[in-house]
Amino acid sequence: MGSQPSKPAETKVFSPKTQVDFTSTLLAQLEQSTEGDYTRQQLAEKYLEQRVSEKLTQLEEETLKKFEDKLNTSLLSENGASDKELSSKALSEKVSHLNERLAKLRESKAGKLSNENLKECKEVLIKCLRDNEGKPLNCFEEVQNFKKLALQQ
Repeated sequence: MGSQPSKPAETKVFSPKTQVDFTSTLLAQLEQSTEGDYTRQQLAEKYLEQRVSEKLTQLEEETLKKFEDKLNTSLLSENGASDKELSSKALSEKVSHLNERLAKLRESKAGKLSNENLKECKEVLIKCLRDNEGKPLNCFEEVQNFKKLALQQ
């Protein structure tokens, strides 16, 4: 009982409808070929990486060229210098001039608005906190207004 299988094993044989005839040279080439799915995949990935690298290099060169052109045209001095070479002295003068103008704008804006508004907002906040002693959350809006004005200074 235990030495024989209960059901006999079936052997299936598939026979093609058309005649399949491989030559011995073709079979020998297939057996000796080292190329398989894995190597084809590796070659395809390597090819794609190479193409992407070339395209990125090309795009980088184009971007750098555009950036240099834009930089050269935007940094030319305002007095009409026709040459494209810029000196560090001219650039530093231009930067210092722009910094001075920016500082003047900040001073004028801060001096006019913030002192008066900040004092008024501070008085309103103090009054609110005194009126609502022990309840500082009642003055939340006044605190936020004071913070906003103080940060602008």
